[in-house]
Amino acid sequence: MLFSTLRLDSFKVFAVRIAVVTYFSVNMKTAACQKKTDILDFLFKNSFNTLTYEEKCQLKSNRPTPNIALEYKEGKFVRKFQYSWYTKFPWLTGSDKLNKVFCFCCVIFGGEKEWTVDGISSVKNFIRKSEKHSISKKHLINQEKFHLLGKVRIEHAILEGRRLAAIKHNEQVSINRRLIARMIHVVCFLGKQELAFRGHREHDESLNKGNYLELLDLLAQEEHLLKDHFLSSSIFKGTSKIIQNDLIESVTTILNSKIFKEIQTANYISIQADETTDVSCRSQMSIIFRYVIEEKIVERFIGFFDVSSDKTGSGLADVILSVIKKWDLGNKIIAQTYDGASVMSGTKNGVQSLIKNIYPNVLFIHCYAHQLNLVLLYGAKTIKPVKLFICNLTMFHTFFSRSSKRSELLRQQGFKLPNHSDTRWNYHSRAASTIKTHFIELKNAFTHVIEEPNWDHISISTASGILDKLNDAQFVYLLILFNKIFIYTDHVFNFLQSKILSNIKSCISEIQNLKKNLEDLRKEQTVNTCCDEAIQLNNDFEYGDKQKNNLRKITYEILDSLIVQINIRFEDTSELEFVELTNEKMFDIYHNTFPECKLIKLLKQYPNMFEENRLRNELSVIYSDNNKHLPPHKLLDLIIKNNLQEIYSQFTKLCQLVLTIPATTASSERSMSTLKRIKSFLRNRMTNKRLTNLSSLAIEKNLLGVMAKDPTFVESIIDDFAKKKERRIELEYKII
Repeated sequence: MLFSTLRLDSFKVFAVRIAVVTYFSVNMKTAACQKKTDILDFLFKNSFNTLTYEEKCQLKSNRPTPNIALEYKEGKFVRKFQYSWYTKFPWLTGSDKLNKVFCFCCVIFGGEKEWTVDGISSVKNFIRKSEKHSISKKHLINQEKFHLLGKVRIEHAILEGRRLAAIKHNEQVSINRRLIARMIHVVCFLGKQELAFRGHREHDESLNKGNYLELLDLLAQEEHLLKDHFLSSSIFKGTSKIIQNDLIESVTTILNSKIFKEIQTANYISIQADETTDVSCRSQMSIIFRYVIEEKIVERFIGFFDVSSDKTGSGLADVILSVIKKWDLGNKIIAQTYDGASVMSGTKNGVQSLIKNIYPNVLFIHCYAHQLNLVLLYGAKTIKPVKLFICNLTMFHTFFSRSSKRSELLRQQGFKLPNHSDTRWNYHSRAASTIKTHFIELKNAFTHVIEEPNWDHISISTASGILDKLNDAQFVYLLILFNKIFIYTDHVFNFLQSKILSNIKSCISEIQNLKKNLEDLRKEQTVNTCCDEAIQLNNDFEYGDKQKNNLRKITYEILDSLIVQINIRFEDTSELEFVELTNEKMFDIYHNTFPECKLIKLLKQYPNMFEENRLRNELSVIYSDNNKHLPPHKLLDLIIKNNLQEIYSQFTKLCQLVLTIPATTASSERSMSTLKRIKSFLRNRMTNKRLTNLSSLAIEKNLLGVMAKDPTFVESIIDDFAKKKERRIELEYKII
């Protein structure tokens, strides 16, 4: 045997140690099959501390567990050593040479003589002895040492010199992180304020080095840490365009991680998308996610995507699907909202159709604001008097905007006309309201141009033509009529595009109210009222019966056209009939007659999403309780504040679903306004990645402000910045 020739003289001990190393490291698998009691024999004759670290670790994993022939006779019964005791007591070891058992941990580190030197040679009361030994103080200490052996290498422990170096390193890292924190604050400030970062020339002699560098210089005047850094640092200053982009990206990454966490907690997600052309003639598609967190409706900007190379339905759908996959939305998507362009709303190859092919239960909502705009534009194109009236409205702004002298004349009257827009109908509303309000001032201004000698011929002839319109009885009548119509349409426009997030139920209700108000205008009294108000503006007017009949015909034609277009454009509201399940105004009726057909439509649109019987019962309870006759957002707030989500689990989901469905793409359009402010004529070479990151900081400034209050926010940005690539500045702490 390997250990049987051991002697106590030092030369042979050294030879045995070499044999032990060879035994463990070279022929480990073979040694495992040999008699491991030789290990105990070696330990009895040599100190464990004389072994190297590697030898100790090898020895630890080779506890000898031979089948010892121990017996104890008690009368007719014979008790024998059980091999299972090695499992029961994982520290137990044995020597078949000595025919005794020992404590492996205590043999190595020294312990009770009975378990380390003498050994246990009888199985009488063996279990009791073993259990007593296992809880002894010395054994517990040795067992801890044995457990930690190999996990903490002593020679690898940090020496005092290394420890001091680590402390010094961490002090420098702390200073460096403070420097980066100041730069992050500047990035967040410029991002939220939508200000440009860079200047045309950024060298030290430049008078304008850009907002980023100028702000850092301003901070350095009061903060010696920054000042010393800029004066002494030659390796990393943090002022290059690459560092700026990396910092912007890191802030956006942490911001998006917060949005991602919100999305993971939301039950339902809807998508809004719209497209515009930026200053560099690139087509940019904006994507917004809408969801409900607890009782609050949330809309988050996801990014701008360059779709210039492929604006087909399949190309745009691929972009949206890639975003869905990236954000791991899965089957949470319940609705999609786009404008009325055929490439978006087409039933065969439109984006909404292609999305439905993959997510069949996703509802398509044609943006209500776009539809209402189309309703009003249709009348302007098909009814000749209206078409002429709209053209004449634009003449007022055109006349005064073409000349600084004319603009000054208007300013002297104390007001200004709204800027012209061909696509936004509410421009016509504001123009009509301004002309009606300042009717007399406008007449005086045009009369001044005609009568004063210092005006050019074009101004005089144009002013004469516009003044004729102010003296035209039909034009003034239509001015009064459309002001009455615009009172109702403007209210709906403002509601649909309000920053206070509306829900689909409220939008449908507003459209229905608009239709009713227009129907109420279709009567004789409206014609007479408009004639009377027109006469108040211009006392020279007289409306005879024949002219009134003609105006009545025009009035009814305008109103009929609007009502018919509302019916056509908003006919898809039948698909949203299930939304009426949360209409608090109908709860009393539903209490008596349950809206079964609306519930069926809900379950048909979103199968396998609700427990039918439970939802029906929960709705019945809600309908019967007058204290719960509230709008869906308020009712959801009541349920959550009183921790009733488990009791009304299905109704809670229904409220969240209804509130998640968007009625307009107003948020997407607002994001495009941000795009035009950020990617301006002077910043037209901005990459799409930087554009999206800066837009995220600007659009989500409220969320960014909330996150900035968390002390870990800046630290997490620094960690992300440090890990993106290898930096020439130390930003990660060492463990001391």
